[in-house]
Amino acid sequence: MPAPHSMQPDQHQIVAHLAHQAHLPVGDVAQLYEQERAELAAGAHIMTFLPIFAIRNVQEILRRRGLVDRVAPTTASPRSRQ
Repeated sequence: MPAPHSMQPDQHQIVAHLAHQAHLPVGDVAQLYEQERAELAAGAHIMTFLPIFAIRNVQEILRRRGLVDRVAPTTASPRSRQ
C-alpha cells in the first residue's frame, strides 16, 4: 500500500475536505483512502483513474456511516459553486 504522503496535492485537499465534513481526523480518512486505493490497484491494469474511484468509494463509505451528505468534495469556495 502506498504511503499517504504519495497522494497528489488535490487528493490531500479532497481527503481533508471529507474529513472536515465527517468530523473525523484527516489521518483516519487518509488511511481509508489509501486502503480503498490499494484494493482498486490490486486488480487494475490502468492506474490513471484510481484516485477518482478511491475518493468515490471513501465518500460512499462515509455516507453509509451517516457522516457526510451527498455533496461532492471540492476545493473551490462555496461562492464559485453557485
